[in-house]
Amino acid sequence: MNEEAKKDYLLENLGKTILPLSIFENEMRPGTEPLEVLIFYKKKTPIQKLKDSFFKAAEYYNLFSSRLIMIDDNKYALHHCKEGINYHLLPPLNVTFDHANIDEIRKMIVPVETLPGEPMVALTGIPIKDGVFGGISCSHAMTDGISLLLFLFAWSCIIEEKEFLPPSPQRLFKGEPVRFDEIDKAFIPCLSELSDKIQNRVKYRRNVTVYSKKEYFSDDFLEEVKKKAKKENDKYFISNNQIINSFLLKKYHKYILPDTDSVRVRIPINFRGIHPEIDPCYIGTAYFIDIVEFSKTEINKLSMYEIAYRLHESITSSRNVDYIKKISYLSDYGIEIKTDMLKNFSPYDWKRDIVSSNLTHLNDLESMGLGSNVGSIVHIGVTAPSSFAMMKEKNGSIFAQITSQYPLP
Repeated sequence: MNEEAKKDYLLENLGKTILPLSIFENEMRPGTEPLEVLIFYKKKTPIQKLKDSFFKAAEYYNLFSSRLIMIDDNKYALHHCKEGINYHLLPPLNVTFDHANIDEIRKMIVPVETLPGEPMVALTGIPIKDGVFGGISCSHAMTDGISLLLFLFAWSCIIEEKEFLPPSPQRLFKGEPVRFDEIDKAFIPCLSELSDKIQNRVKYRRNVTVYSKKEYFSDDFLEEVKKKAKKENDKYFISNNQIINSFLLKKYHKYILPDTDSVRVRIPINFRGIHPEIDPCYIGTAYFIDIVEFSKTEINKLSMYEIAYRLHESITSSRNVDYIKKISYLSDYGIEIKTDMLKNFSPYDWKRDIVSSNLTHLNDLESMGLGSNVGSIVHIGVTAPSSFAMMKEKNGSIFAQITSQYPLP
């Protein structure tokens, strides 16, 4: 396919079967780690029904049935494909859920690669004696955690034959899927033809070893911190998430990032419900990153309440509607961050950045209103090698999963 033919193909299919990545997704996502979720379903749910329901959910949430293509120099897009989802059924394991090693089982999840020609979603079925694990690997170039939550919610509703709100059409494919082998090879170059930045990102990701541990936080501890914060300064109105972040920063910064004098905490800000043009059921990536920087001296010197309040103030500022309208807009292909923001936005640096994600709303399927008979989310994988992920267990206990490239104490 020559350049003229490529241009005609894109013009004909943009918005129908081809959706370009935003400027930020183009900059940050190719070659990165996928999102990962492990769900356990109880024995009464047949494996075939789980699989069929997953693919049925993808008919509604058709962004999930796509592959990555390259549409120009260092510009990428999602292409709607019939073969956009990989499915793998592994041999059954001779264990019950109570005796299953979750860390070993999650290693069996078949990952996706955010590279041209690759599917953006993979489902791995792992049967055990009293049920089945469903492992989902999902490219961050296609979606954020909220979209994945909405998709999983729809999947579970279809299994239970319950109704669910359809996704917003603001970033869904509007055309019919194509066969992947019909896409011209000009749009799917191999890794060696991509930029050095992407190649280095893939090499680093494939070679890095990460360590993780959990810290639990009781309601009593969180309430006590809030009382002490208000006593120290009446303006210290801080959330559980900000308290946990400040606690973890003080305790772990020297282990997670030993070779830097300053630490940047990167916190995703969800545009849904803030940006006046964005539908709450928007599917895709609909967030910007708030960055708060601390010197290591500051982290050691400041009280936990002072650190939490700085996080609070920064997040509040980033969630301002006028600010969000100033930096972003809704295009024909979905939410876009304005180009000039890229000049002022510092890219992720694994040597000095910690990504902090609040995932407490993803604790289990019961919390989504589906009852206790379906199953539960037993693992959520983070995409950054230096991160805090706040989650909640079924019994209500809040914990943080700390991830590092260095051993943790």
